Amino acid sequence: MFPIVQVDPTSNVGDEQLGSKRKFWYDDDHGERWLFKYAREITPGGELTGEDWAEKLGAEIAAVLEIPAAAVELAECRGGKGSSSRRFLRAENESLVHGNEVLAGVLVGYDRNKKLHQQDHTLDNIVLALHRLLDPLEALRTSILARLAEYLVLDALIGNTDRHHENWGVILTIDVAAAALPIKVAPSFDHASSLGRELPDAKRRQILAQRGMESYLRKGHGGIFIQNSDKRGANPMELVKYAVQEYPAFFRPALAKVAGVQIETLCSLVDAVPAARMTDVSRQFAQEFLRCSHQMLTQL
Repeated sequence: MFPIVQVDPTSNVGDEQLGSKRKFWYDDDHGERWLFKYAREITPGGELTGEDWAEKLGAEIAAVLEIPAAAVELAECRGGKGSSSRRFLRAENESLVHGNEVLAGVLVGYDRNKKLHQQDHTLDNIVLALHRLLDPLEALRTSILARLAEYLVLDALIGNTDRHHENWGVILTIDVAAAALPIKVAPSFDHASSLGRELPDAKRRQILAQRGMESYLRKGHGGIFIQNSDKRGANPMELVKYAVQEYPAFFRPALAKVAGVQIETLCSLVDAVPAARMTDVSRQFAQEFLRCSHQMLTQL
């Protein structure tokens, strides 16, 4: 079973303003900095969402696929359930530049402050922005685009619908002695909107009983658009279907990673979530989701 970390509220070193969830930074006993996020309620006084276990499973599934992701632990603070994500900036001279800043820096008219329905946050614009940002650095550009392709395939596998323009980025290392500014893609992070975590158990039972998993999987809308005329962000699976046709050099290797992992290996990770955090029906639902998405991605 995955452990549940007890967070000491006196270790709080500051609230995190980015995003909508209640959360704060704290230092553990080893001096590592972590971000604790409370799991929200589905309805006031009702069931909790599965944001905590979805966050944990997203990170663990990424690890099995050898896709870099922020380390996550199930956590609790004064009885409040949640998850903790370790800060992935490992040096004082490292700085995270979010996707909205990357796109606004090189694409004329891109609104970095638009929180919802940012229709210019298209896959084509992401690729274009990285081409312009890294124009003379072909090898680096190729490696960053290949890594981002892995993140989007991971999103399709777990049904992550929250890959908006502040949920990916690049890391800059400030080095005055370097001839060029060192840059690398940030690990994948914030996978809490995955695996049907928002559903009450009654709805999960209904979908399972009606064998409606594929229909549910195709209904979700993410934070990346295919066309800037689209009214809603693309479904994560549909985005990958589009991307593998338009950018096969980046997306086929990412799909091969999924095909190379047995589905039972992924389902065993769901079994490692403690019963205190995940009901039997939410566990069954998450495993059935992974079976469905894994098969669809393997067929691609």
